[in-house]
Amino acid sequence: MKHFFKLSLVALLLCFATSLNAQTAGTMTFKFTNPVHTSGNYETNGRYAMAVWIESCTTCGAGTTAGTSAYVRTSMRYWGGNTTDHLPTWVTKSGSSTTGATTGATQTIFTARTVTWNGTNAAGTTLLADGNYRVCIQETWGHGSATVTRYFPFVKGTAIYNNTTDVANDTNFNTVSLNWTPTLANDTFTKGPEVVVYPNPSKGIFNLDIKSQINNITVVNVLGAVVYEENIDANSTITTRSIDLSSFNNGVYIIHVSDDSGATSYEVVLDK
Repeated sequence: MKHFFKLSLVALLLCFATSLNAQTAGTMTFKFTNPVHTSGNYETNGRYAMAVWIESCTTCGAGTTAGTSAYVRTSMRYWGGNTTDHLPTWVTKSGSSTTGATTGATQTIFTARTVTWNGTNAAGTTLLADGNYRVCIQETWGHGSATVTRYFPFVKGTAIYNNTTDVANDTNFNTVSLNWTPTLANDTFTKGPEVVVYPNPSKGIFNLDIKSQINNITVVNVLGAVVYEENIDANSTITTRSIDLSSFNNGVYIIHVSDDSGATSYEVVLDK
């Protein structure tokens, strides 16, 4: 009985340790719009600097609460020659690293933006441990006289996570949404056809390298709505197919391919 108890305890501890070190693949999708400010000394064309980055956190502050965190990677950074001192919070956290980031000059447009993250480090070579993370944004305007930093936490793990409590709109950022979709959440447990999907993410065109016979291709968005469907003739010998999603909104989509034995699902990211 004693040995049984010891073995059970060891198994439990091993299971617990494994769960702590889990590294689930998936996609974080963050959307927001930064509207024109009604206060602050804008230049004539309304220029502003902005950075968006990912942090892991033990105390995940939300809103304007900083919390305790560690820098992971920069998603986007926009500034100009005269505004390189306008994003001090981002500089302190990132050391000005833009590895893997979209970069550009000081911005003059106010538009909806989408940021995605595949759960890896800045180099994109290592899948990071599951746990608490957050998206951080700093925007500065008015010749550096006004700045705001906001934090949007989420959980990276084996479950789909939709943050609806810490993404409230304000005068600085609105139309905000944040979700984490693990790859395994879309896996099927039925043996189905094998397809290689590339590139992923894509700006619109997803290519399918078909390894076995298929009879249907269906694409759905994260709400489950069908955005594309194609039936394949049973006698077809096609080995490639291209799907154009460029007319749809940026975000996560699921490509389902099926044959008579079952279906297989592939998560893709549209990032135009």
